[in-house]
Amino acid sequence: MGLDRREALLAGLAAWAGTGVSARAAPGDPLSGATLYADVKTYAGLGEHRTGTPGDEATTKWLADALTAAGYAVERQGFDYPVFELARSDLGIGGRTIKGFPYWTPGLSPPGGAKGPLSANGGPGKVALVDLPPGTGAGLEAPPPAQIAEAVASGARAVVAITENRLGELAALNRTPKAEPWKVPVLLVAGREAAALKAAAARGAEAIVRLDGRTVTHKAHNVVGRRARPGKHLVLSTPKSGWLHCAGERGSGIAIWLGLARWLAASTDHNLTIVAASGHEFDGYGGHLFSETLAPKPAATKLWLAIGANVAVYDFELKDGQVVRRAGPPAERLLAVSDALMPLAAKAFAGQPGYERPMDIDQRKPPGEVALFQRLGYAPLVGMVASSVLHHTPRDVADVTDGSLLEPVARGLQTILREA
Repeated sequence: MGLDRREALLAGLAAWAGTGVSARAAPGDPLSGATLYADVKTYAGLGEHRTGTPGDEATTKWLADALTAAGYAVERQGFDYPVFELARSDLGIGGRTIKGFPYWTPGLSPPGGAKGPLSANGGPGKVALVDLPPGTGAGLEAPPPAQIAEAVASGARAVVAITENRLGELAALNRTPKAEPWKVPVLLVAGREAAALKAAAARGAEAIVRLDGRTVTHKAHNVVGRRARPGKHLVLSTPKSGWLHCAGERGSGIAIWLGLARWLAASTDHNLTIVAASGHEFDGYGGHLFSETLAPKPAATKLWLAIGANVAVYDFELKDGQVVRRAGPPAERLLAVSDALMPLAAKAFAGQPGYERPMDIDQRKPPGEVALFQRLGYAPLVGMVASSVLHHTPRDVADVTDGSLLEPVARGLQTILREA
């Protein structure tokens, strides 16, 4: 699938979101595969989900309306965030224009673009070319890749970073919250361009990097729902923001989170506090804010369930130059739970690849935001996260999952919540 076809698919999803699908358009079982997949499509269709952007704010409204309809008292926890409004990001070389994506916080190109010979060694007056290994910058609280920092320090006029990926995709990188802009434009480009760009750098081909836009402070929001009952709180959390359309990375978790929220409100008597947090691509900014301010204290919490990235997605491979969906999920899927919940988690997810062998977080450090909640003293904890070759890529659209993959994961978590 070429970039133009990707853009057509994304536009189609956006159009689908405008057809009147509402928070109340999912009757019946909130954890059925059909209901869950409808919510994935709605989420993906709302646009790109970077913190504070129109897509992120549309998601805030959609989720707030859905939780209100389910009977929750809803609060929008707002925070100011500098939003870069991207106008253009591309590389011109050898008569071609290669689309790219900025590495945050973007440094703008001068009028007419940042020009110079493409060079694998960087240096003053050059456009530095660097090659990033797969998975670079995908996690939280990681420092900037040394290759990029060194290229900027070399005096290069711009940096072009190849994001290696076994499908040849472009992959965005997470970033420290409110980081200072790079001194020069830093452009991420797809791994499929690696051979051509390395050959161009070897001959010193003239390159032009154009990165245009502006930074405006917008209000971003966490969506917090409460259903008060006697007793300790059951907390259900998931991030809601991300770099692009994030159908699998964020959408699969959002759909399951929303389905569980509806089921919990309708069918249980728990004291419920739930949150969908913005700012995730900036080292979990909104999740930190919620846990420091509005979250119930650890002593007042019965259980915290944190739903992370790519929790119900298919694996993909490259065949004859095309991205093809495999029959099942990727092998790297992790269910991380407190020791007391290990037997229940193993029973709830029996037969689900990866999740069927839970990790004891009292014996090994958990990944992602679960580590934050553990440091703050919350126990017991349940956390879920999985890898995806389409993580942070433009190709992460609604066909990365479906109801048959979403429902078993939701049912497993339902079993834990029902019996814990």
